[in-house]
Amino acid sequence: MRPVDIIGAGLGPDTLTRQADQLMARAEVLIGSHRLLAEQARPGQATLAADRPDQVTAAVLAQGDRRVVVLMSGDVGFHSGATKVAAALRAAGVEVRLTPGIATPLLLAARVGVPWQDACLVSCHGQTVDLVARVRRHRHTIALTGGNIPQLAAALTAVGYGGLTVWAGQNLGLADELVAQTTVEQLAQREWSPLTSLLIDNPDWDDRVLCGLPDDRFERGEAPMTKSAVRALVSARLALRPDAVAYDIGCGTGSVTVEMALAAHRGQIYAVDRDPAAVALTKQNCRAFHLANVTVVQGLAPAALADWPDPEAVFIGGAAGRLDEIVAAVVARRPGVQVVVTAIAVETVAAAVQSMTAAGLYPQFSQLSVAQGRPAGLLHLLMAQNPITVISGGGRVWD
Repeated sequence: MRPVDIIGAGLGPDTLTRQADQLMARAEVLIGSHRLLAEQARPGQATLAADRPDQVTAAVLAQGDRRVVVLMSGDVGFHSGATKVAAALRAAGVEVRLTPGIATPLLLAARVGVPWQDACLVSCHGQTVDLVARVRRHRHTIALTGGNIPQLAAALTAVGYGGLTVWAGQNLGLADELVAQTTVEQLAQREWSPLTSLLIDNPDWDDRVLCGLPDDRFERGEAPMTKSAVRALVSARLALRPDAVAYDIGCGTGSVTVEMALAAHRGQIYAVDRDPAAVALTKQNCRAFHLANVTVVQGLAPAALADWPDPEAVFIGGAAGRLDEIVAAVVARRPGVQVVVTAIAVETVAAAVQSMTAAGLYPQFSQLSVAQGRPAGLLHLLMAQNPITVISGGGRVWD
């Protein structure tokens, strides 16, 4: 059987590469979606409509030694069905050759006049993606959409990104192509084709993983807050991966929640506090840092954790007298989970060590006595903060 060519058909007849055009001209049979066949097939050329990998494979195998070209929209390497189709064909013993095409992000960047080599490329079509995190961490983000622009715009606006400039590329490469400059917030004020991509410009992007942020970066209120130096050590003990799922129990102002969410920028942070004012403060501080990967609820642990996914790490800043129950519950859900507890009272230190030991964790602890410099006229004084003990256990911090 002849090798089968899978080609990226670009974004329309005008964006087809010469190599792809030559392969299609020599093809005896074209296989692809109804839309692509209608746009790309030559008069009189044999065509077979097929979308799913199994359909394409069956259609290819039925052609014997005829020259077959399988059409895929855009480029074969950017969120393309070509990956699954090629795998299915290879599993059936068919030799596959891939020919790239023009992908949506490339054409949109060219239309706008923005280099794309440093842009974040993401598909929000048919899958759940934290677009907010991408926009926060990159100057330019190029996103494929699929009828969900109002939801994407709402998520960005909710964290303070409504005023960002965005270019919407609708039906790129086709006769009715439209490229419009607007703002994120205004995107939802009109209807867009499902074949619309977005190029979002964030001049204040920041991809740093910050820990030990200055205390005055947070709204305080009356809720307790883990101070800057302690947060830095807590972050080191948590050692969150970018895609981690983690809990903040007794979140207070949400200062630890924020730093956990900044570290696990592709993951999800779940925070709980029994005080509604603390829940409101945590939400407010998350919005100030443009974070959408945080879920905050009012309640008591461990009952409040029941519907959350299993955690990689857990910070306990306030246990409301339920430390034994909480530690036992999170370890039962995921043995080896990293648990970090902060304590002011010596009784809490003892309780944390006892709880971790009973749950099979090996506790390690450090006490911090921090003095914060403050101006006093022409002089500077060191103002002592309460000593804090950080207790951690779990065994996966530096593995």
